[in-house]
Amino acid sequence: MSALKHTLLLDRNYMVLSIIDWKRAIKLVVKGKAEPINYYNMKIKSGTGGVGVPSILRLVIIIPWRAHMGRTRFSRKNIMLRDTYKCQYCGATLSRTSGTIDHIIPKSAGGITDYTNCVACCKKCNETKGNKTLEASGLKLLTKPKKPNIIMLYKNIIETAPEEWKNYIVGV
Repeated sequence: MSALKHTLLLDRNYMVLSIIDWKRAIKLVVKGKAEPINYYNMKIKSGTGGVGVPSILRLVIIIPWRAHMGRTRFSRKNIMLRDTYKCQYCGATLSRTSGTIDHIIPKSAGGITDYTNCVACCKKCNETKGNKTLEASGLKLLTKPKKPNIIMLYKNIIETAPEEWKNYIVGV
């Protein structure tokens, strides 16, 4: 089973919440927190024969509207997804383990930890910049950082999304 299979997660009203990996999708179904809308044409071997891999899930539990609307949780993973695993100073490709997060305005200079002040960075550029401002370090940003939405975070997945996702992700 490819680790690249993803599941589109919808709320009770069929609005897109997120894109999750297939393992989490199966756990949500087994726990009774979600119901499958569509399956991939594959099964995971289990003690009872096999478990279908959901392509689209709908939560059956209630999530308060404000809990998910317009919010993209700040995390290292989301910074890396937003910056497409590229150093925002030199453009080097980063792996899940080689990339670091850099504060554009250092925390010691009053910089905050949020999407507009943090970027994906290679270790070399992070060491070069250190605790300095961009001007003092001589580095320049390739792109201006901003808070991502679900489309920005999962652009690569959405571009190659299964056909059955199209009805749900249009206009997200």
